[in-house]
Amino acid sequence: MSMYLKFRIGKDKRKLVPINGFELKDADSNNPQWLQGRQNEDGGRQVFVDLEDENGSPVNLTGASAVFKGVLPGGQYKIWDHKSSTIIDAQAGRFRYTFPKRAMAIAGSYKQAFFEIFREGTRLATLEFNFEVLADLVEENIIPSDYITPFEDLYGKLKDYIAKANGDFEAAMTQWKKDVADLITELNADIGGINLTITEIKTQLSALEDKIKADGLLTQADFDAQMKTLMDTIESELAILKQPICVEQTIYGDPVEEQAPEIKQKLDSLTVGINPDKFNFVFITDPHYASSEETANLSVSYGVNHVNRALYLDQYVDMMVLGGDNIDGNQASIEGILTDQAQIATEFLFGSDNNSDKFPLKGNHDDGTERQVYFEAGRRPDRIPSLPAVITDAQFKRDYHTGDLLFGETRKGNSNYFYKDYPDKKIRIIGLDSNDRPEIKNDDGTEKYLGIWHLGYRQEQINWLANVALKNVPEDYTTLIVAHMQSWVKNGTNIHNADLVNKIIGDFITGGSTTLTSDDKDWEVNVKTDFTQQGARVLAGWIHGHEHSENIRTDGGYNNIGILASVGLGEAQNWLGDTDGWNLIELDTEKRTLTLKGFGIATDRKFDY
Repeated sequence: MSMYLKFRIGKDKRKLVPINGFELKDADSNNPQWLQGRQNEDGGRQVFVDLEDENGSPVNLTGASAVFKGVLPGGQYKIWDHKSSTIIDAQAGRFRYTFPKRAMAIAGSYKQAFFEIFREGTRLATLEFNFEVLADLVEENIIPSDYITPFEDLYGKLKDYIAKANGDFEAAMTQWKKDVADLITELNADIGGINLTITEIKTQLSALEDKIKADGLLTQADFDAQMKTLMDTIESELAILKQPICVEQTIYGDPVEEQAPEIKQKLDSLTVGINPDKFNFVFITDPHYASSEETANLSVSYGVNHVNRALYLDQYVDMMVLGGDNIDGNQASIEGILTDQAQIATEFLFGSDNNSDKFPLKGNHDDGTERQVYFEAGRRPDRIPSLPAVITDAQFKRDYHTGDLLFGETRKGNSNYFYKDYPDKKIRIIGLDSNDRPEIKNDDGTEKYLGIWHLGYRQEQINWLANVALKNVPEDYTTLIVAHMQSWVKNGTNIHNADLVNKIIGDFITGGSTTLTSDDKDWEVNVKTDFTQQGARVLAGWIHGHEHSENIRTDGGYNNIGILASVGLGEAQNWLGDTDGWNLIELDTEKRTLTLKGFGIATDRKFDY
């Protein structure tokens, strides 16, 4: 039996709801859709899916693949199926998905069900649809389990490798361990998926052990040694998951209505004169949230209180950017700074009705590496007596849900950098990761490159900027870049490849072409730009934090605008108690102006471009 779904990417919208409390009935889409199937069906239930863009034109699916993702009724088991879909008319944006038997194992309503489209390292997701599995009371013969097709393929490869290796277990396992690591990397945005993988690997290896012993492929001692090496590798890959951070609520700090009365008055006055025909956004940066220890002069909730003030403008703006150094990263324990990160991330992403898009950026304090500086210098030995752990890039991505593409943005996989087009305003927003550091450890276990000091960009992001984010920009569009760090800084011991990013922007503005190279150890780059066919394009500016000051530089040929730190430090050293500062910004493409309205100690400014 065939069914039909249609999604308009970028047009269909629903309010975000707390992750832990999510149910499909909460997904109040403008275009609610549903499917039904019967328990135990195997391949008899098909759905034809049509994808359109915001203008109603078909999404070109040439070279793309479709994946069905879902949480089965009851919420215990998951499905991630990349095998059962077929692109049947790429130009018309249509594909077919055939539900496998494992998808029909449990009667009831799916907790979540949606499709993802993958192509050339990017992906987009449809809205959720309601999927109900009707009970089969006559025959119930499927044992419910997770159905993650990438792992199903991986286990099949293991058996093939052993067969092809003619009993050379070490050679077979070397290749398979690489596949395990690659799969874990692919699934690292889904903690449930990774926990599944480790469980399944252990189960399958137990069965494999019995088979190998029976076939006499190698000695018991050899087998035990190989298993220990393999499991050590897997456990190392998953070490970060041994310290999960539980977020049981989505409101932290104090709502604006519970803060000082003058706060709401100032926010209300800030909204006066907002022109909805222009592109309006909030840039709040450097809140340096720390719930204890480093903030004796501030309330324990100051960081999220500041975010809550910005969220008060949610219904008035198109976008909000949290510009990095979102946490201070100096608490003694890794658990402490992970909790800080989870709290401010959850508040920013889920603490409002999400009428506007929310894009977090990564700053040089967000990985907690300054604690290693303190340890190596012997500072605060009572608080940091041993080498401290740091927040990995993977953990940052999990807490900020970068891989979930919550606001319809385009990323390279689950990267910290992104872009999004706003066709009605003719604007492209690009967000960069100016702390794109290599996560390399020295022999003594210390980080080779500390995020607190080492800022910059690596090959993959630079190539993405030059050949994806700044390409195919319509002639009548205006582009704006946001990042934690300013772009005009010169390369140095701890600044990497900022000059290459500036050259890319220069070529974008002029329609030029350049070959970019860098032999900076561990930050090597070899990228070619070519905007000659696209032609010259308009860049309104680069908005950043990091410096804790309001400034402007134009020597790169465009506006490089610094925003004040929300924590109230830097040039605002005379702050008393809880002083805040950030900007509401209007981008007017007709007048070619950026108008900044200041909240708190931030000032009003205006720039032409």
